[in-house]
Amino acid sequence: MTGTFSPSATLFRCIAAAASVLTCALVLGSCADGRDDSARAVTETAAEPGAFTVVEDTLDSDVTAALNAAGAAAFAETSSPGAVLGVRTDDGGTWIATVGFADWDETEPMTADMYQRVGSIAKTFTVSALMQLAEAGELSLDDPIGDYIPGIPNESATLAQLAEMRSGIPSYTFNEEFLDELFVDPARQWEPEELVDLIRDEPAMFAPGEAMFYSNTNTVLLGLVIEQITGEPLDEVLAERVFAPAGLTHTSLATDDAYPDPHPQGYTMQGLSDEEIAVGEPVDVTNLNPSWGWAAGAAISTIDDLLTWGEVLGTGDGILSPGMQDVRLSSFDFDVPIWAGPEDRIPQTPERAYGMGLGLAMDWYGHEGALPGYNAYVQYYEPAGITLAVMTNSDIVSGECDSTQDTAANNPGLGPCQTPVSHMGDAIAEALGHPLVP
Repeated sequence: MTGTFSPSATLFRCIAAAASVLTCALVLGSCADGRDDSARAVTETAAEPGAFTVVEDTLDSDVTAALNAAGAAAFAETSSPGAVLGVRTDDGGTWIATVGFADWDETEPMTADMYQRVGSIAKTFTVSALMQLAEAGELSLDDPIGDYIPGIPNESATLAQLAEMRSGIPSYTFNEEFLDELFVDPARQWEPEELVDLIRDEPAMFAPGEAMFYSNTNTVLLGLVIEQITGEPLDEVLAERVFAPAGLTHTSLATDDAYPDPHPQGYTMQGLSDEEIAVGEPVDVTNLNPSWGWAAGAAISTIDDLLTWGEVLGTGDGILSPGMQDVRLSSFDFDVPIWAGPEDRIPQTPERAYGMGLGLAMDWYGHEGALPGYNAYVQYYEPAGITLAVMTNSDIVSGECDSTQDTAANNPGLGPCQTPVSHMGDAIAEALGHPLVP
């Protein structure tokens, strides 16, 4: 049994609180020769429904064995019913595995062909389209947002500063009116302009360019700019200009609660009453309308598409010129600190930073996505051309979490308090030769 979605919740965690990027240095081979019988057996058989199962593997057998062990162990330490994990090399070598179930009651095993909501990975798509328009001369990344959408805090912030999360514009996902309405009516259809209106009367957080703060309003505003310039709905722009040239055949930007099949059920501890949180049973939010995320978090994809997108995102191939890709990869400014409160700042470093619609950590470029019920990673390690992706049907944190973090009753309580994909991604990165953190 799972909990019920309730308007009496105390806090809503919203679309990914911050971008995360994995690290790795091992160059993987795609040689099919040298695979031993044990690795092949894992690929071909699964002892029980929900068991860790490799469904595609053309990597070296030693690498496969390490990934299998790391992925299975890490999944067991999360509070997710199921997961899909993948690694791909620039020469086409691929490892994809599934584990667990598509539902909390464990009636349907997770499969690699399932569509899942990928949350803030949508930001990488939206910013890519923005950069294409800049490259075509249809706008400038130095244009002030007020030229397109007046009457908001920090109208002088540039489009680039919005993409880099340095605008100082507040995030509507922390607006009390929004949180109250979302819990009362989780099926509500939100229009992008309504989301922007929520912050029009709020003060700016800081002067443009002074700090970095992860605000979902930034990306919603950029989506509206793209629509103004192209005269087309954002979902159609992304389909034509980003998904198609990138070869993403199973990726879309949701505009309502429609959800392609097959897909797993999604579970969260968000939106529960205090009494339900104490019990630790999650709520099924599969049908929650993601329109409130729009350009910032309403994307849907599959593991194969995320593995394809990781390389495109990291190289720009097919969507951006080498010059514009250089602009993106050089957009990290370690002199700009992270806003952690009115008087608090945290430095950005090459080990953890945010740039133009993507994160950076020790030569990995990518993004985490999370919204109620789902969690996803896509990362690209530039020196070796390795892509890593993880998808789960839960956003519930696990590990050694404090009382401010709502955990499920099945939390193993091992390791740092992390989202499911952060924990599994860290384990996979460790297995590949480099941990997530130094």
